[in-house]
Amino acid sequence: MDLLKPIVRYVTDPLYLRRDGYVFRRHSRELEASQWFSAEALAALQARRLNEMLEHCYRHNAFHRARMDAAGIIPSDIRGPADLAQLPLLTKDDIRNAGPQLFSTGYSADNTLHTRTGGSTGVPLHVYVDTEAMNWKYAATRRHNAWAGWRPGDKVAAVWGDTDKGLHWKTWLRSRLQDRAIYLDTLKFSTERLRQFHARMRDFRPTVLMGHAHSVYQFALYCQEHGLRLPPLNGVITTAMTLSELERRCIEEATGARVFNRYGCEELSIIASESEAHSGLHVFSEGLVIEYLPTEVDGEYELVITDLLNQAMPMIRYAIGDVARKAGGACPSGRGLERLARVSGRTADFLYRPDGTPVFGISLLDTYIIHIPGIHQAQMVQNDPYRIEVRVVPTAEFGPQTEQAIQKVVAGEFGADVQAVVSRVARLEQTERGKYRFSVCNISRPRQP
Repeated sequence: MDLLKPIVRYVTDPLYLRRDGYVFRRHSRELEASQWFSAEALAALQARRLNEMLEHCYRHNAFHRARMDAAGIIPSDIRGPADLAQLPLLTKDDIRNAGPQLFSTGYSADNTLHTRTGGSTGVPLHVYVDTEAMNWKYAATRRHNAWAGWRPGDKVAAVWGDTDKGLHWKTWLRSRLQDRAIYLDTLKFSTERLRQFHARMRDFRPTVLMGHAHSVYQFALYCQEHGLRLPPLNGVITTAMTLSELERRCIEEATGARVFNRYGCEELSIIASESEAHSGLHVFSEGLVIEYLPTEVDGEYELVITDLLNQAMPMIRYAIGDVARKAGGACPSGRGLERLARVSGRTADFLYRPDGTPVFGISLLDTYIIHIPGIHQAQMVQNDPYRIEVRVVPTAEFGPQTEQAIQKVVAGEFGADVQAVVSRVARLEQTERGKYRFSVCNISRPRQP
Protein backbone atom coordinates (compact mmCIF):
# COMPACT_ATOMS: atom_id res chain seq x y z
CA MET A 1 0.00 0.00 0.00
CA ASP A 2 1.31 3.44 -0.96
CA LEU A 3 0.87 5.41 2.27
CA LEU A 4 2.61 8.51 0.90
CA LYS A 5 0.24 9.00 -2.07
CA PRO A 6 -2.68 10.65 -0.20
CA ILE A 7 -0.24 12.89 1.71
CA VAL A 8 1.32 14.10 -1.55
CA ARG A 9 -2.04 14.45 -3.33
CA TYR A 10 -3.82 16.43 -0.63
CA VAL A 11 -1.00 18.13 1.31
CA THR A 12 2.49 18.53 -0.17
CA ASP A 13 1.57 18.87 -3.85
CA PRO A 14 -0.94 21.73 -3.20
CA LEU A 15 1.55 23.44 -0.89
CA TYR A 16 4.38 23.36 -3.43
CA LEU A 17 2.08 24.57 -6.21
CA ARG A 18 0.72 27.45 -4.14
CA ARG A 19 4.26 28.47 -3.23
CA ASP A 20 5.09 28.61 -6.95
CA GLY A 21 2.05 30.78 -7.65
CA TYR A 22 -0.20 28.05 -9.09
CA VAL A 23 -3.78 28.23 -7.83
CA PHE A 24 -5.87 26.34 -10.36
CA ARG A 25 -8.60 24.42 -8.52
CA ARG A 26 -11.28 26.61 -10.14
CA HIS A 27 -9.69 26.11 -13.55
CA SER A 28 -9.66 22.33 -13.08
CA ARG A 29 -13.33 22.28 -12.10
CA GLU A 30 -14.27 24.30 -15.17
CA LEU A 31 -12.22 22.11 -17.51
CA GLU A 32 -13.67 18.93 -16.03
CA ALA A 33 -17.11 20.26 -16.96
CA SER A 34 -16.33 21.88 -20.32
CA GLN A 35 -14.77 18.77 -21.88
CA TRP A 36 -18.32 17.37 -22.04
CA PHE A 37 -19.78 20.46 -23.73
CA SER A 38 -21.14 20.04 -27.22
CA ALA A 39 -18.97 21.08 -30.13
CA GLU A 40 -21.29 24.07 -30.65
CA ALA A 41 -20.98 25.19 -27.02
CA LEU A 42 -17.20 24.91 -27.16
CA ALA A 43 -17.12 26.89 -30.41
CA ALA A 44 -19.12 29.66 -28.71
CA LEU A 45 -16.68 29.64 -25.78
CA GLN A 46 -13.74 29.90 -28.18
CA ALA A 47 -15.34 32.80 -30.05
CA ARG A 48 -15.93 34.71 -26.82
CA ARG A 49 -12.39 34.18 -25.57
CA LEU A 50 -10.96 35.03 -28.98
CA ASN A 51 -12.84 38.35 -28.95
CA GLU A 52 -11.59 39.08 -25.42
CA MET A 53 -7.99 38.33 -26.44
CA LEU A 54 -8.14 40.51 -29.54
CA GLU A 55 -9.70 43.38 -27.58
CA HIS A 56 -6.92 43.03 -25.00
CA CYS A 57 -4.29 43.10 -27.76
CA TYR A 58 -5.76 46.17 -29.41
CA ARG A 59 -5.88 48.09 -26.14
CA HIS A 60 -2.70 46.87 -24.44
CA ASN A 61 -0.30 45.31 -26.97
CA ALA A 62 1.45 47.65 -29.39
CA PHE A 63 2.85 44.84 -31.56
CA HIS A 64 -0.51 43.25 -32.33
CA ARG A 65 -2.34 46.56 -32.54
CA ALA A 66 0.08 47.65 -35.26
CA ARG A 67 -0.64 44.43 -37.13
CA MET A 68 -4.39 44.99 -36.92
CA ASP A 69 -4.00 48.59 -38.05
CA ALA A 70 -1.84 47.50 -40.98
CA ALA A 71 -4.52 44.99 -41.98
CA GLY A 72 -7.18 47.67 -41.68
CA ILE A 73 -9.28 45.83 -39.12
CA ILE A 74 -10.44 46.17 -35.52
CA PRO A 75 -11.24 43.32 -33.11
CA SER A 76 -15.00 43.43 -33.82
CA ASP A 77 -14.28 42.58 -37.46
CA ILE A 78 -13.20 39.12 -36.33
CA ARG A 79 -16.37 37.36 -35.25
CA GLY A 80 -14.83 33.92 -34.96
CA PRO A 81 -11.84 31.74 -35.90
CA ALA A 82 -12.77 31.77 -39.59
CA ASP A 83 -12.08 35.52 -39.73
CA LEU A 84 -8.56 35.23 -38.33
CA ALA A 85 -7.13 34.88 -41.85
CA GLN A 86 -7.45 38.67 -42.13
CA LEU A 87 -4.43 38.91 -39.81
CA PRO A 88 -0.85 37.98 -40.74
CA LEU A 89 0.80 34.82 -39.44
CA LEU A 90 3.07 35.09 -36.41
CA THR A 91 6.31 33.26 -37.19
CA LYS A 92 9.10 32.15 -34.91
CA ASP A 93 11.34 34.79 -36.45
CA ASP A 94 8.68 37.42 -35.68
CA ILE A 95 8.80 36.39 -32.03
CA ARG A 96 12.61 36.43 -31.91
CA ASN A 97 12.89 39.77 -33.68
CA ALA A 98 10.16 41.47 -31.62
CA GLY A 99 11.55 40.30 -28.28
CA PRO A 100 10.27 42.52 -25.42
CA GLN A 101 8.05 44.43 -27.86
CA LEU A 102 5.67 41.48 -27.71
CA PHE A 103 4.89 42.16 -24.04
CA SER A 104 1.50 43.68 -23.28
CA THR A 105 1.34 46.76 -21.08
CA GLY A 106 1.96 45.87 -17.45
CA TYR A 107 3.89 42.68 -18.20
CA SER A 108 7.60 42.00 -18.30
CA ALA A 109 10.07 39.22 -17.57
CA ASP A 110 9.75 40.14 -13.87
CA ASN A 111 6.07 39.21 -13.46
CA THR A 112 5.70 36.34 -15.95
CA LEU A 113 6.88 32.76 -16.31
CA HIS A 114 9.62 32.16 -18.87
CA THR A 115 9.63 29.21 -21.25
CA ARG A 116 12.36 28.42 -23.70
CA THR A 117 12.63 25.94 -26.51
CA GLY A 118 14.77 25.07 -29.47
CA GLY A 119 11.51 24.76 -31.38
CA SER A 120 10.90 22.71 -34.49
CA THR A 121 13.48 24.83 -36.35
CA GLY A 122 16.24 24.20 -33.83
CA VAL A 123 16.63 27.90 -32.97
CA PRO A 124 16.06 29.08 -29.36
CA LEU A 125 12.72 30.77 -28.76
CA HIS A 126 11.79 32.68 -25.60
CA VAL A 127 8.16 33.11 -24.56
CA TYR A 128 6.68 34.61 -21.37
CA VAL A 129 3.35 33.52 -19.90
CA ASP A 130 1.21 35.26 -17.30
CA THR A 131 0.20 33.44 -14.13
CA GLU A 132 -3.51 33.16 -14.96
CA ALA A 133 -2.72 31.57 -18.31
CA MET A 134 -0.27 29.16 -16.67
CA ASN A 135 -2.98 28.10 -14.21
CA TRP A 136 -5.26 27.22 -17.13
CA LYS A 137 -2.50 25.38 -18.96
CA TYR A 138 -1.44 23.47 -15.84
CA ALA A 139 -5.04 22.46 -15.20
CA ALA A 140 -5.35 21.30 -18.82
CA THR A 141 -2.19 19.22 -18.54
CA ARG A 142 -3.47 17.56 -15.39
CA ARG A 143 -6.77 16.83 -17.11
CA HIS A 144 -4.89 15.06 -19.88
CA ASN A 145 -2.77 13.22 -17.29
CA ALA A 146 -5.95 11.96 -15.65
CA TRP A 147 -7.15 10.54 -18.96
CA ALA A 148 -4.03 8.34 -18.90
CA GLY A 149 -4.65 7.30 -15.29
CA TRP A 150 -2.04 9.58 -13.68
CA ARG A 151 -3.17 11.82 -10.84
CA PRO A 152 -1.28 13.93 -8.29
CA GLY A 153 0.56 11.74 -5.82
CA ASP A 154 0.99 8.86 -8.26
CA LYS A 155 4.48 7.68 -9.10
CA VAL A 156 5.86 8.16 -12.62
CA ALA A 157 8.79 6.75 -14.56
CA ALA A 158 10.02 9.36 -17.04
CA VAL A 159 12.29 9.11 -20.09
CA TRP A 160 13.76 12.59 -20.59
CA GLY A 161 17.05 14.22 -21.54
CA ASP A 162 19.65 15.68 -19.16
CA THR A 163 18.15 14.19 -16.00
CA ASP A 164 21.12 12.18 -14.77
CA LYS A 165 22.70 14.80 -12.54
CA GLY A 166 23.09 15.53 -8.87
CA LEU A 167 20.25 17.34 -7.13
CA HIS A 168 20.32 19.93 -4.39
CA TRP A 169 18.72 18.45 -1.27
CA LYS A 170 15.71 20.79 -1.59
CA THR A 171 15.16 19.66 -5.17
CA TRP A 172 15.57 16.03 -4.13
CA LEU A 173 13.03 16.49 -1.33
CA ARG A 174 10.54 18.13 -3.66
CA SER A 175 10.97 15.28 -6.12
CA ARG A 176 9.97 12.86 -3.37
CA LEU A 177 7.10 14.96 -2.00
CA GLN A 178 5.56 16.17 -5.25
CA ASP A 179 6.89 14.75 -8.52
CA ARG A 180 7.50 11.18 -7.25
CA ALA A 181 9.51 10.36 -10.36
CA ILE A 182 12.43 8.23 -11.50
CA TYR A 183 14.25 9.11 -14.72
CA LEU A 184 16.05 7.51 -17.63
CA ASP A 185 18.36 10.07 -19.24
CA THR A 186 18.02 9.89 -23.05
CA LEU A 187 21.55 11.25 -23.39
CA LYS A 188 22.86 8.13 -21.65
CA PHE A 189 20.93 5.37 -23.35
CA SER A 190 23.38 2.49 -22.89
CA THR A 191 22.33 -1.13 -22.42
CA GLU A 192 23.40 -0.92 -18.79
CA ARG A 193 21.31 2.22 -18.19
CA LEU A 194 18.28 0.56 -19.77
CA ARG A 195 18.76 -2.49 -17.56
CA GLN A 196 19.09 -0.33 -14.46
CA PHE A 197 15.98 1.68 -15.31
CA HIS A 198 13.96 -1.48 -15.76
CA ALA A 199 15.15 -2.75 -12.38
CA ARG A 200 14.25 0.58 -10.75
CA MET A 201 10.79 0.46 -12.28
CA ARG A 202 10.24 -3.01 -10.86
CA ASP A 203 11.09 -1.71 -7.39
CA PHE A 204 9.46 1.73 -7.72
CA ARG A 205 6.19 0.48 -9.29
CA PRO A 206 5.09 3.69 -11.03
CA THR A 207 1.53 4.39 -12.14
CA VAL A 208 2.55 5.60 -15.61
CA LEU A 209 5.56 5.62 -17.91
CA MET A 210 6.04 8.82 -19.88
CA GLY A 211 8.63 10.47 -22.10
CA HIS A 212 9.85 11.27 -25.61
CA ALA A 213 7.95 8.96 -27.95
CA HIS A 214 10.89 7.29 -29.70
CA SER A 215 12.89 7.01 -26.48
CA VAL A 216 10.00 5.21 -24.78
CA TYR A 217 9.85 2.96 -27.84
CA GLN A 218 13.58 2.19 -27.57
CA PHE A 219 13.14 1.25 -23.92
CA ALA A 220 10.12 -0.92 -24.71
CA LEU A 221 12.03 -2.62 -27.52
CA TYR A 222 14.90 -3.36 -25.14
CA CYS A 223 12.48 -4.93 -22.65
CA GLN A 224 10.91 -7.04 -25.39
CA GLU A 225 14.23 -8.23 -26.79
CA HIS A 226 15.42 -9.27 -23.34
CA GLY A 227 12.16 -10.77 -22.13
CA LEU A 228 11.82 -8.25 -19.27
CA ARG A 229 8.45 -7.77 -17.63
CA LEU A 230 7.35 -4.41 -16.30
CA PRO A 231 5.16 -3.69 -13.27
CA PRO A 232 1.46 -2.96 -14.01
CA LEU A 233 0.90 0.51 -15.48
CA ASN A 234 -2.26 2.58 -15.94
CA GLY A 235 -0.91 4.04 -19.16
CA VAL A 236 2.06 5.23 -21.17
CA ILE A 237 2.21 8.94 -22.10
CA THR A 238 4.37 9.72 -25.13
CA THR A 239 5.19 13.17 -26.39
CA ALA A 240 7.55 15.25 -28.58
CA MET A 241 7.01 13.11 -31.69
CA THR A 242 4.36 11.03 -33.41
CA LEU A 243 4.56 7.29 -32.94
CA SER A 244 4.33 4.90 -35.85
CA GLU A 245 1.84 2.08 -35.45
CA LEU A 246 4.72 -0.39 -35.11
CA GLU A 247 6.24 1.66 -32.28
CA ARG A 248 2.88 2.03 -30.54
CA ARG A 249 2.23 -1.70 -30.77
CA CYS A 250 5.69 -2.51 -29.41
CA ILE A 251 5.23 -0.17 -26.41
CA GLU A 252 1.80 -1.56 -25.58
CA GLU A 253 2.97 -5.16 -25.87
CA ALA A 254 6.06 -4.54 -23.74
CA THR A 255 4.27 -2.56 -21.02
CA GLY A 256 0.84 -4.17 -21.04
CA ALA A 257 -0.68 -0.65 -21.03
CA ARG A 258 -2.30 1.61 -23.60
CA VAL A 259 -0.37 4.50 -25.14
CA PHE A 260 -1.68 8.05 -24.71
CA ASN A 261 0.13 10.16 -27.28
CA ARG A 262 0.38 13.89 -26.49
CA TYR A 263 1.10 16.92 -28.62
CA GLY A 264 2.39 20.17 -27.17
CA CYS A 265 5.21 22.68 -27.21
CA GLU A 266 6.95 24.99 -24.77
CA GLU A 267 5.44 28.08 -26.41
CA LEU A 268 1.83 26.97 -25.92
CA SER A 269 2.06 24.09 -23.42
CA ILE A 270 -0.51 21.33 -23.96
CA ILE A 271 -2.16 21.34 -27.40
CA ALA A 272 -3.83 17.95 -27.81
CA SER A 273 -3.82 14.50 -26.24
CA GLU A 274 -5.45 11.10 -26.50
CA SER A 275 -8.24 10.17 -24.13
CA GLU A 276 -9.18 6.69 -23.00
CA ALA A 277 -11.19 6.30 -26.24
CA HIS A 278 -7.95 6.45 -28.31
CA SER A 279 -9.84 8.05 -31.17
CA GLY A 280 -7.51 10.88 -32.14
CA LEU A 281 -6.02 13.62 -29.98
CA HIS A 282 -8.40 15.98 -28.15
CA VAL A 283 -7.43 19.63 -28.61
CA PHE A 284 -7.33 21.96 -25.61
CA SER A 285 -10.23 23.80 -27.24
CA GLU A 286 -10.97 25.96 -24.22
CA GLY A 287 -7.56 27.62 -24.52
CA LEU A 288 -6.62 27.41 -28.20
CA VAL A 289 -7.97 28.01 -31.68
CA ILE A 290 -6.45 25.92 -34.47
CA GLU A 291 -6.58 26.93 -38.11
CA TYR A 292 -5.89 24.33 -40.80
CA LEU A 293 -4.01 25.56 -43.85
CA PRO A 294 -4.08 23.10 -46.79
CA THR A 295 -0.77 21.61 -47.93
CA GLU A 296 0.20 19.91 -51.17
CA VAL A 297 -0.58 16.55 -49.55
CA ASP A 298 -4.29 15.71 -49.58
CA GLY A 299 -5.72 15.61 -46.07
CA GLU A 300 -2.61 17.10 -44.44
CA TYR A 301 -2.88 20.59 -42.95
CA GLU A 302 -0.35 23.05 -41.62
CA LEU A 303 -1.38 24.10 -38.12
CA VAL A 304 -1.74 27.75 -37.14
CA ILE A 305 -2.58 28.24 -33.48
CA THR A 306 -3.96 31.20 -31.52
CA ASP A 307 -3.52 31.15 -27.74
CA LEU A 308 -6.72 32.37 -26.06
CA LEU A 309 -5.17 32.65 -22.59
CA ASN A 310 -1.72 34.27 -22.50
CA GLN A 311 -2.28 38.02 -22.27
CA ALA A 312 1.32 38.76 -21.28
CA MET A 313 2.78 37.78 -24.66
CA PRO A 314 -0.13 37.01 -26.98
CA MET A 315 0.36 34.38 -29.66
CA ILE A 316 -2.07 35.32 -32.43
CA ARG A 317 -1.99 33.07 -35.53
CA TYR A 318 1.23 31.35 -34.49
CA ALA A 319 2.70 29.33 -37.37
CA ILE A 320 3.99 26.46 -35.28
CA GLY A 321 5.39 24.60 -38.30
CA ASP A 322 3.65 21.27 -37.71
CA VAL A 323 1.43 19.28 -40.02
CA ALA A 324 -1.57 17.21 -38.96
CA ARG A 325 -4.69 15.40 -40.11
CA LYS A 326 -8.13 16.24 -38.74
CA ALA A 327 -10.34 13.63 -37.12
CA GLY A 328 -13.92 13.44 -38.34
CA GLY A 329 -17.12 12.57 -36.54
CA ALA A 330 -17.86 12.47 -32.82
CA CYS A 331 -15.51 10.90 -30.30
CA PRO A 332 -16.81 7.68 -28.67
CA SER A 333 -15.82 9.17 -25.31
CA GLY A 334 -18.63 11.72 -25.62
CA ARG A 335 -16.31 14.72 -25.33
CA GLY A 336 -17.07 17.66 -27.59
CA LEU A 337 -13.45 18.76 -27.85
CA GLU A 338 -12.01 19.12 -31.34
CA ARG A 339 -9.71 16.26 -32.38
CA LEU A 340 -6.62 15.73 -34.49
CA ALA A 341 -6.30 12.33 -36.17
CA ARG A 342 -2.53 12.52 -35.86
CA VAL A 343 0.35 14.99 -35.93
CA SER A 344 2.97 14.15 -38.52
CA GLY A 345 5.28 17.13 -38.50
CA ARG A 346 8.11 16.41 -36.07
CA THR A 347 11.04 14.20 -36.95
CA ALA A 348 14.23 13.42 -35.07
CA ASP A 349 16.63 10.53 -35.30
CA PHE A 350 18.75 8.74 -32.80
CA LEU A 351 22.47 8.94 -33.44
CA TYR A 352 24.77 6.13 -32.34
CA ARG A 353 28.03 5.77 -30.53
CA PRO A 354 30.52 3.28 -32.08
CA ASP A 355 29.43 0.63 -29.53
CA GLY A 356 25.81 0.92 -30.68
CA THR A 357 24.54 3.02 -27.78
CA PRO A 358 21.86 5.41 -29.08
CA VAL A 359 21.94 9.14 -28.33
CA PHE A 360 18.73 11.15 -28.71
CA GLY A 361 19.30 14.02 -31.14
CA ILE A 362 16.73 16.42 -29.66
CA SER A 363 18.15 16.05 -26.15
CA LEU A 364 21.72 16.59 -27.33
CA LEU A 365 20.97 19.69 -29.36
CA ASP A 366 18.53 21.26 -26.93
CA THR A 367 20.68 20.54 -23.86
CA TYR A 368 24.08 21.53 -25.22
CA ILE A 369 24.56 22.60 -28.82
CA ILE A 370 22.13 25.49 -29.19
CA HIS A 371 23.51 27.10 -26.01
CA ILE A 372 26.96 27.54 -27.56
CA PRO A 373 27.65 31.17 -28.59
CA GLY A 374 27.85 31.65 -32.34
CA ILE A 375 25.10 29.20 -33.30
CA HIS A 376 21.85 30.45 -34.80
CA GLN A 377 20.68 27.00 -35.86
CA ALA A 378 22.21 23.53 -35.84
CA GLN A 379 21.70 20.02 -37.15
CA MET A 380 23.69 16.84 -36.54
CA VAL A 381 24.22 14.32 -39.36
CA GLN A 382 25.80 10.90 -38.95
CA ASN A 383 27.07 9.09 -42.07
CA ASP A 384 29.72 7.08 -40.25
CA PRO A 385 29.93 5.62 -36.71
CA TYR A 386 33.13 7.62 -36.10
CA ARG A 387 32.11 10.90 -37.69
CA ILE A 388 29.42 13.44 -36.74
CA GLU A 389 28.84 16.39 -39.02
CA VAL A 390 27.40 19.40 -37.19
CA ARG A 391 25.83 21.81 -39.65
CA VAL A 392 25.68 25.31 -38.23
CA VAL A 393 23.95 28.45 -39.41
CA PRO A 394 26.36 30.88 -37.72
CA THR A 395 25.87 34.20 -35.99
CA ALA A 396 28.41 37.01 -35.77
CA GLU A 397 29.83 35.38 -32.61
CA PHE A 398 30.90 32.23 -34.49
CA GLY A 399 34.60 31.54 -34.22
CA PRO A 400 37.21 28.94 -33.29
CA GLN A 401 35.77 28.77 -29.76
CA THR A 402 32.42 27.71 -31.23
CA GLU A 403 33.98 24.80 -33.09
CA GLN A 404 35.99 23.80 -30.03
CA ALA A 405 32.88 23.78 -27.88
CA ILE A 406 31.03 21.61 -30.41
CA GLN A 407 33.94 19.18 -30.62
CA LYS A 408 34.01 18.96 -26.83
CA VAL A 409 30.31 18.09 -26.70
CA VAL A 410 30.65 15.43 -29.41
CA ALA A 411 33.70 13.89 -27.76
CA GLY A 412 31.98 13.89 -24.39
CA GLU A 413 28.80 12.23 -25.68
CA PHE A 414 30.14 9.92 -28.41
CA GLY A 415 33.71 9.22 -27.29
CA ALA A 416 37.15 10.57 -28.10
CA ASP A 417 37.37 8.38 -31.24
CA VAL A 418 34.43 10.15 -32.88
CA GLN A 419 35.35 13.11 -35.06
CA ALA A 420 33.19 16.24 -35.05
CA VAL A 421 33.16 18.04 -38.40
CA VAL A 422 31.64 21.52 -38.20
CA SER A 423 30.13 22.82 -41.44
CA ARG A 424 28.95 26.40 -41.77
CA VAL A 425 25.87 26.67 -43.99
CA ALA A 426 23.58 29.50 -45.02
CA ARG A 427 20.48 27.48 -44.16
CA LEU A 428 19.49 23.96 -43.19
CA GLU A 429 17.65 21.65 -45.53
CA GLN A 430 14.09 20.75 -44.65
CA THR A 431 11.97 17.70 -45.35
CA GLU A 432 9.45 17.60 -48.16
CA ARG A 433 6.87 18.83 -45.64
CA GLY A 434 8.96 21.80 -44.63
CA LYS A 435 10.16 20.35 -41.33
CA TYR A 436 13.60 20.72 -39.81
CA ARG A 437 15.22 17.55 -38.45
CA PHE A 438 17.33 18.02 -35.34
CA SER A 439 19.47 15.03 -36.22
CA VAL A 440 19.80 12.75 -39.23
CA CYS A 441 21.16 9.22 -38.96
CA ASN A 442 22.22 7.57 -42.23
CA ILE A 443 23.86 4.46 -40.76
CA SER A 444 22.55 1.17 -39.42
CA ARG A 445 22.78 0.80 -35.69
CA PRO A 446 26.19 -0.66 -34.75
CA ARG A 447 25.91 -4.02 -33.02
CA GLN A 448 26.14 -3.69 -29.22
CA PRO A 449 28.33 -6.13 -27.29
